[in-house]
Amino acid sequence: MPVPKPERETTVNTAMISLRPLRKLSVSALLLLAACQAPQRTQVVSLPTPEPAPAAVEEFDEAAAQEDFEKQLRYQRIIADWLYEGIKALNANRLLTPPDISAHAYFSRVLAIEPENAVALQGIQDIVARYLQLAEQAGRQGQFDAAKDYLRRAEQVDIKHPGIDPAWAQLQAEMNSKDVVHPINARALANQTADLTEELGRIGVQARDTGAFFLITAPNDAQARWIYAQMQAAVVGHRLRGNIELGDSPTVRLIMPSGGDV
Repeated sequence: MPVPKPERETTVNTAMISLRPLRKLSVSALLLLAACQAPQRTQVVSLPTPEPAPAAVEEFDEAAAQEDFEKQLRYQRIIADWLYEGIKALNANRLLTPPDISAHAYFSRVLAIEPENAVALQGIQDIVARYLQLAEQAGRQGQFDAAKDYLRRAEQVDIKHPGIDPAWAQLQAEMNSKDVVHPINARALANQTADLTEELGRIGVQARDTGAFFLITAPNDAQARWIYAQMQAAVVGHRLRGNIELGDSPTVRLIMPSGGDV
């Protein structure tokens, strides 16, 4: 028996009506799920950099600044004065004495305050160099005791100076030579005494007989030439060969030829 039409239509329509809300719900659910799974964008907001707090302004003390300036000025003047006096003493050969106004004293005062002061450091080296020069001159003139004293003073200033050991070796070689040194009495030289005239004549004869080269040392040129004149007068017909140097201690050194003897 066939189903009546009204009942089939009713069933179909009912099914269609019941499916429409389900389809709408499913689309909404999908959209919601997709929205949840989509990556979230993060918006970065740049905040303005805070301005630094204003530095505290110290109150300027003009009186204190002026006092500090004058103090520094006095300090620099003292250093300059000591350096000037030290150079003056060096030029006057006041190297270690007198103790309070010597070149060494002034330069040492500067170095006690400014250990790296270039002028004072050079001044100390100049003192040593001057003593080495004096030692070399004294040794050449046969004044060996004076030469030793100069070298000891150089060691007192700077014992590590590289020129001191060679100077001692040179002095020892001078002392070991066969040269003959004749000290001259300074007072007799100033008065040109007869005894000294006779002594110088004997020295001239010795220089002739040994073929020695003489080195005359005297405080001034006039005295040195007088010594030479007395030596030459004793050996008429023979010309003595030698040289003259100025020095505080008068001497005549006879430099013997190689292999020569007295």
